Amino acid sequence: MWIDDGEKYALVGFEVKLEEPTPTGQITPDLWVLTNLTFDIPSEWREWLGSIRADEVAGSNLFLVSKVVSATPDVLDGENQSLQQHVWHSYIGLLLSVMFSPSHKPVMLTGAQRNGVIDIRQQRDLELPARQVFRAYPPVVADDIQLAAQHGQNLGAMLLVTVPGGLWRFFRTLHIYIETRAISDLLDRIHQYCRCIDGLILPTIGKTKQQFKSRTELFIGPAHHDLMGALYEIRSNVEHLHENRYMEIFDREVRLDLLKKEAIVEYIARTALARIVSHDALWPHFGNTEALEKFWTLPAEERRNIWGDPIDPMVSVADFDPKYLHDGHLGKT
Repeated sequence: MWIDDGEKYALVGFEVKLEEPTPTGQITPDLWVLTNLTFDIPSEWREWLGSIRADEVAGSNLFLVSKVVSATPDVLDGENQSLQQHVWHSYIGLLLSVMFSPSHKPVMLTGAQRNGVIDIRQQRDLELPARQVFRAYPPVVADDIQLAAQHGQNLGAMLLVTVPGGLWRFFRTLHIYIETRAISDLLDRIHQYCRCIDGLILPTIGKTKQQFKSRTELFIGPAHHDLMGALYEIRSNVEHLHENRYMEIFDREVRLDLLKKEAIVEYIARTALARIVSHDALWPHFGNTEALEKFWTLPAEERRNIWGDPIDPMVSVADFDPKYLHDGHLGKT
């Protein structure tokens, strides 16, 4: 059994493609990872959820679990909230680690075990992460899970750390990223991922496009100005309701280019956010507007020393192969 009598739990469960070996058991002080767990849904909850959703929940093959011995297992209280926060942070950590695609909406459950029976006190469906058309069901591997656990710990620490001006802007940017992972519309995702990058570079009014190209050199190096300019143009067209320039008439090459650009801009946003979460030395620089203003006025070499090496954004489309994408995948009706 993964839980003992008198313990409260919270978990996020979902079904994904797993690549063995998958780490299981206690990963951090607050997180257990369980795979292929048999989770029996109590009859009253099965009726409330409906048989289809109950079967989806019961069929999950990856569970992020937090638990604690409780003096009040019958009471839904702050202990449950704390456990839910632990697993939520770990789930965010997984979002920052890999572009996984569950087969159904993830679920968050909390409750306790009493007299050998696991009950559910609260249930919440999480938004279903959108899949990339050319990479529909990428596997979740051991390193992704380990990294997710570490990100989850760091996110918890970020809520407690004292930073001048706070970390509100970073968390706002992270929130936009999390929401965007569940957006079904491709152009809207490109728009919002670009906003995530805006949240980190703090472009000056009147110089937004220019700095979208120049300041992202920190993240991806200096060789991608044309790419970033093209991404910003898409962002601007979506912002001003000019999606017709891409979607009104079906053009296969245009649609393929949009798929590639979405994968690239998502990767830039995700890896930048993940790096900040991973390195506490970056938290004071990216936490709020005043801190960002100071950071972006530092000499370029000093910024690079603080940030570290850039990533290659083209890694995100290394496996892009249009011959496996028919026009229906691209939205042609």
